[in-house]
Amino acid sequence: MISLAIIMAFLTTIISLFFNSISEAWTSLKAETKEVYAMNVQTFIEEVRKDFADKPAKRRTKEPDDFEGNPDKVRAWCRRMTLFFQSNNISKEWERIEMALGKIKGGKDNWAQ
Repeated sequence: MISLAIIMAFLTTIISLFFNSISEAWTSLKAETKEVYAMNVQTFIEEVRKDFADKPAKRRTKEPDDFEGNPDKVRAWCRRMTLFFQSNNISKEWERIEMALGKIKGGKDNWAQ
């Protein structure tokens, strides 16, 4: 079996060769050509950012059931919601609050109001 050290050395060599060849090619270009390439890269990066910003994150685990207002079940429901947030990388507080409030139904008083 190939050791990890050999694989790392191979990858390091390949990456070094790749960047050296790019560096040599870049220095041989005219200033106008470099500017065009730089603008193209910047445009590409902006388009990729827009694509990722517009798409909602794909959920990894199923959303917990709605909380129906039973005080005996609130702790377990909160644990399920916390696990859901963590496993789906939901870290923004406002997003967590909005989602949790949307899952609260029923009870004596509608707690979400």
